[in-house]
Order: sequence, then structure tokens, then C-alpha cells
Amino acid sequence: MKIAILGAPGCVGRHLIEILLKKSDCHIVASYRSETEIPADLQNDHLIWKQVDLLNQASAGNFLHEAETLIYLIHSLGAKNFEQLDTQLANAAGRAAKSAGVKKIIYLGGIVPPQQKASPHLTSRMKTGEALAAHGIPVAEVRASILLETCSMSYLIVYNLAKRLPVMITPRWLNSLCAPIALGDAVSCLSALVQREIKGHDIFEIGSDVVRYRDLISLCGKSIRGIENLIVAVPAFAIHLSALWIEFVTGVPKSVALALAEGLRTDTVPSKNRFREVTGRDPVPLDTILKLLAEKMKEKTR
Repeated sequence: MKIAILGAPGCVGRHLIEILLKKSDCHIVASYRSETEIPADLQNDHLIWKQVDLLNQASAGNFLHEAETLIYLIHSLGAKNFEQLDTQLANAAGRAAKSAGVKKIIYLGGIVPPQQKASPHLTSRMKTGEALAAHGIPVAEVRASILLETCSMSYLIVYNLAKRLPVMITPRWLNSLCAPIALGDAVSCLSALVQREIKGHDIFEIGSDVVRYRDLISLCGKSIRGIENLIVAVPAFAIHLSALWIEFVTGVPKSVALALAEGLRTDTVPSKNRFREVTGRDPVPLDTILKLLAEKMKEKTR
């Protein structure tokens, strides 16, 4: 089976490739934009790194040649016009996949709140899935809340806030609910869908324990120092001020912090958690994964 992965050098892509390479029947072609993105420690006889420009029809067609499954992990969050760019790239990938004879697309997006106004970031994730599905190829769209891993931007924000501010004043909207999940679990779900027959545009919402965002920060603090953070929520806390606060404390660029902070104002929990249906097991409990990641972060700083 030949699998093409777009957005392969990122946090999710690296973990996914490692899992897929354990399957002896998988041959992977992984995208990169510049050679500096290629992980030196991720090389294998069944893995080919290939440069691709999705907006160039010939380049996209060459990349997808003979691929049966396309795994789409591209995310343009750091770009100024990320909403338009996400849709443009997804449509280009869908057209190229249709032309190349790709049989299935697997896409990792975000959970969209059904009864609340979604942030531009989450709306873009949803529109990306719709654009991929608009070209007649079956799409398995995995929707997840916060991905927990030391390379995940969302986790690093939570970790740095929890570590540096044992006591903090936060916006009241941090009472919104989320369903964090270990990145390894999300990747296991993506990997399992490679073998699954997909019809139409099928959405798979996944997550682990449901908590408030503020509780996630507190639990992360407990995993770091053994004591939960003390958090005081206040009603008046502008979203741009929140983004500046995140940038100052964590070092995450303001544009990214703003997009992520806007997404925290709504609940991002699965309406139907399909993780066990796809993988045959339960996800790693939140407390367990936070402890494991805290130990990994400690090792990194030694």
C-alpha cells in the first residue's frame, strides 16, 4: 500500500510515520517544502521524502502518483491569511488526488462546537475537511480537541502557563470544556483508518477525559510540581489581551496565540467519541499522559 502524507515534517506527521513504518506493507511518500524540514532521524527504505508545491498541478500530481491513500496534515495557522490559504490548499489537494486516482483521504481537523459560534481557527479546520471532500473522494475526518505531546503547540502553551504561573488570573471563558487527547492516541486513530473502508465524508470525533480548560492547566501544574495551580477567573479579559498574555508567558507568536485563544471560548468535546470504535481500546487517561509528558519535559531541560 502506498500512502502519501502532506504536512509530514510536523509534530503529528513524524509520529504517524513512525507508526506506519511498523506495518510491513506500507510504502510512504512524505512531503516537504525545504530540505531543512526533513528529519535526519526519520529515514527508512519504505519512506521517500519528496518536495511538493500543491498549487502547481504537475508537482502535486507527481507527489500523489500511484498513492492509494492521502493523509492530509497541512495547517496554515501561522500565516496571516490562514483561513483562505487552508481552503485553497485543501481544494488543490482534492483536485490532485482525484486526478491521481487516490481512493481515500484521511484528515486531522478540530472539534467544532455544534451550538456555539466557532472561532476562525476551528471554522477553517471544518472548511478544510469540506474542501477535501468536495472532489468525490471518500474522506475520513478525525476531529480532536487539544493534542498532548511535547512537540504540540497547544500542550506547550498549557505546560508553560502551568509551570511559570502557580497562581494566575484568567478569563472566565477558560471554564469552557475540552477533551484533550494524547497525540499518540490521535495518531493511532489515523493509522487505524488506513485499513478502514470509508464512504462519503465520515467524521470521527475523538478525545480523552472531559475537563475545563482551567482544570487542564491546574492538572498540568500538578504533574509538574505535585500541587495544582490556583486559578482565579475574571469576567473582563479581552481576547487580544489574552493573546498578549500567552505570548509573553509562553513565547508563542501573537498571531498563533490569538487564533488558539479564540478557540478556547467554546466547548470542544466530542458529541460522540468514536475512538474505541476505530482503535478497539480506550484513550490514555488525561492524568496519566500529563505525568508522562511532565517527565519528558524535565528530561529535555536536564
